[in-house]
Amino acid sequence: MNQDQVEIVHLQEKKFIGIPVTSSFQNHDPKRVEATKESFLNRKHEIKNVINSHEYVCPHFSSEVLFTYFFCMEVSTLEDIPEGMIGFTTPPHSYATTRTEKDPYEEIHTYLANNGFENNSKALALEVYQFEDPEWPGKVDVFVPVID
Repeated sequence: MNQDQVEIVHLQEKKFIGIPVTSSFQNHDPKRVEATKESFLNRKHEIKNVINSHEYVCPHFSSEVLFTYFFCMEVSTLEDIPEGMIGFTTPPHSYATTRTEKDPYEEIHTYLANNGFENNSKALALEVYQFEDPEWPGKVDVFVPVID
């Protein structure tokens, strides 16, 4: 994928293990999200059957009042979930994806609106970070689910 280009891709079922954080938009405390990320980074070695040890994935969803964000590793099996973590499977979905220095969500939603696609608000969006260079937004692959 070229930088700044939005593409539609299909991802197969994926399994994740990680640590969630939920926050309200009205009283959002970024320190809680950072504390959850630090906890995840300190405990990621506890996650077994990791598919790619160089990256972590942040699935997330929101409603009109709150959002939940997960710091996860993609795994091949959901056996042996560490205490205090959650394991779950995402079904196959189509996604609009990009990596850009701009706001990736704005870029994707503009693309969807201009090309007759609709966001699947019931599915999880994904952000894929590289451990060695997790710079937001320019080094992060963002996936927004679309209705097939």
